[in-house]
Amino acid sequence: MDGDGTILCELPYLPDTDYMYNPEPDPEYQRPQKVVTLEGEVVIPTYVPDGKLTNGENPFIQLIYRYCKKQIGGSTDDDIIRHMLREKKFLPETKQSIKRINSYIHIMYEGKLKGLLVIQDAKYQPGLPLKTGKQLIDIQSGYDPYEYQLMRFVENKNLVNRDEIHRLISNRLQWARNSSTVEYYIKKLMAEKCIKKVHGNWFQYLDYPQVNL
Repeated sequence: MDGDGTILCELPYLPDTDYMYNPEPDPEYQRPQKVVTLEGEVVIPTYVPDGKLTNGENPFIQLIYRYCKKQIGGSTDDDIIRHMLREKKFLPETKQSIKRINSYIHIMYEGKLKGLLVIQDAKYQPGLPLKTGKQLIDIQSGYDPYEYQLMRFVENKNLVNRDEIHRLISNRLQWARNSSTVEYYIKKLMAEKCIKKVHGNWFQYLDYPQVNL
C-alpha cells in the first residue's frame, strides 16, 4: 500500500510471511455463545483446542488454569507440576522450573491474579474466569511457549531487531507485563546458541532449543 492508501499488491499469509501479519479471527468465529436458563443468560466459555493458547495472558497461567479446569475433584501442587514438567514438558524438570510453577500457582491463588484458583477439599479448583484474547497461538509440547513463538518468529525472518521481539511478546501476544521477561528470553536463547547478535540490536536465527526431556 502506498502513501495515499492505494493497494499495490497483496501478499498471501504463509509461514514465511507470518511475521508481517497480526491476524485477528473473524468475530463470528469466537462470538460468545449463550444459553437461556431460568436465572437468565449464561455465556458458554470459548473453546480453545489442545495445542493452542490465546493472546492476552501469560501462557503458563493459561496452561495451569486449563489443566485445573479439566480435573474433576481438583488438583494438588504436585499434580500441576507433574503435568507441566513431566507430561507436557513445557519446562525442563529442574528445581528452578518447579519453583517457577509454584510461583505461578501462588500468583493465581493469592497474588496479583488472586481468585483464578481457589482451594476446595485441599485441592485447587478454577475460580474467577480467566480473561484472554481471541487470537489462537500455537504451542508445542517439549518447548517453553515463549521460546517456541520467539524462535518461529526469528526463523521466519532470519534477522530481527530487539524492538521487533519486544513487540511480538508484549504487544502482539500480550504475554509479558514488563520488558524484563522479554530480555530474559533473549539472553537465554543467546546463551543456548539459538540466536546470535550480529550487529547492535539485531539478532540472527541459528537453531531451535533442545526439546525438554
